[in-house]
Amino acid sequence: MPGVAHTTGGATNTEKEIHFSLEYIVHCKNRATAEILRCPGGLIEGIAVIVGRVSSCEQRTPDGDDDYVRLKANYGPPHWKRRGEGAQWDAGYETTGYFLSWIEDAYGPGIISNLNLCMEGSKYHHRVFKDLTQCSVKKLWKAYCALLKDDDGAKVLEILNSRDEEDDQ
Repeated sequence: MPGVAHTTGGATNTEKEIHFSLEYIVHCKNRATAEILRCPGGLIEGIAVIVGRVSSCEQRTPDGDDDYVRLKANYGPPHWKRRGEGAQWDAGYETTGYFLSWIEDAYGPGIISNLNLCMEGSKYHHRVFKDLTQCSVKKLWKAYCALLKDDDGAKVLEILNSRDEEDDQ
């Protein structure tokens, strides 16, 4: 099997499996513990892949959801960086993971789970962010980018308290 691991299975979460490459583990035997235990993160990410694929979101990047789960479980690799300006919120991986983590920190535990539940079995619509946070995803991303540049948070509060562009549409 190429790579480190993959998931497979049927349409329901009870039929899914995570497969790890024994060839890869043997190849990395001198650092196998670290490589596999990159897999508390990898294993957690694999589990997130299995349970998180409930929506058919074209714009939300599922790998960002998976990395959000890794961050919340404290298994984010040390090389991950918070990126804002110049990137998109749905760029995936750690960019989306950190953004979703910030939303959860700002709006309370369970908000990202509720976001996923709102989209279960349906297509993504940007309105779900507004419904749950009272802010559009564009406004949230703008506030998050400002937070990465502004330690005192004044600009973030200014953005979050401003009229939302989406209100005018």
